[in-house]
Amino acid sequence: MALVSQLFRGDAALEACRVNDSAHLVIGTRGPHVLKVQRALAVLDGAHINLGEVSSQTYGSTTARAVLDCKRARAIINFSYQKTADNIVGKMTIAALDREMALTENQPPLRGCQNERQPGFGAGQTGRRVGVGDGPQSPPKILKVVFQNAITPNFGVDRSRPVLAIFARANLLLAAHNMALSFNLRLKPFPFPFPVTPKVMSDAEGLRKAAEKADSGIPGVLRIIFCELDSSENKTTTAYSAGPRVGVNGFPNFVIMNPEINHPDRGTLLHEMVHVSDDSLMFIGSGGHDTDVNSIFSHGENRTVVKREHAALLRTSFFAG
Repeated sequence: MALVSQLFRGDAALEACRVNDSAHLVIGTRGPHVLKVQRALAVLDGAHINLGEVSSQTYGSTTARAVLDCKRARAIINFSYQKTADNIVGKMTIAALDREMALTENQPPLRGCQNERQPGFGAGQTGRRVGVGDGPQSPPKILKVVFQNAITPNFGVDRSRPVLAIFARANLLLAAHNMALSFNLRLKPFPFPFPVTPKVMSDAEGLRKAAEKADSGIPGVLRIIFCELDSSENKTTTAYSAGPRVGVNGFPNFVIMNPEINHPDRGTLLHEMVHVSDDSLMFIGSGGHDTDVNSIFSHGENRTVVKREHAALLRTSFFAG
């Protein structure tokens, strides 16, 4: 039976791997078919594969380790001649990866906030604060966030400048409600050598699994993953909120974004924090956002206020201290 996943089907080298022992993938194998297997391992298992191996399309030591981990987790062993899993992609392994990729490719697209700046929305009124805040009667509240970098050949570790800008903008608007962000130390970066397409569920799943492998983080803190996003999506802003309801089981809501492709008012982080503060706001799509263009939860060009109802959700979120 031919390979059926979108990623693998029609690839002569992988089809040969499915039927011929001589076409198995071993350390030293090179080519675009290796890159496809590397992508499958990243998507399905959040595998940490060396960027150089991905760039050169080489079946190196970290690819072999990811294959071994994959086969151990799924008990892919040919008991006719072995007792334990090996690090080779052979007939059984390529068939198993193909089946899993076909299943994950058939998941419905995500409906999260993938393009926070929409055409047709006018600018907010610069400097105007609509509904200033809750006033001194509200006790101080800290919102705990932590940042983590997914490293690609085009996306490195140093993102301090854009991070500081979005962090400062969030604190400026939160101050009206007697709230502030608490910036924890960054979590360990990790390799994820493939651009993420925000609407593809398997991309969000693989990225989050890879992030967890690098650093399990701290309970009660919102994880913000900075990563490279698929340029073909042509998003003016690129952030997505995800959580248990998208199938990333066992993880609290989190945010993925590219801080260098950001909304001009630098409010993307705070916008997404409102989304993840309550599951009812996770997958509302474009029609469920605030129509007041001054609101941070709108698609406005220059958003200048956090509304009381959104501030209340932030105060009771899982990342509020």
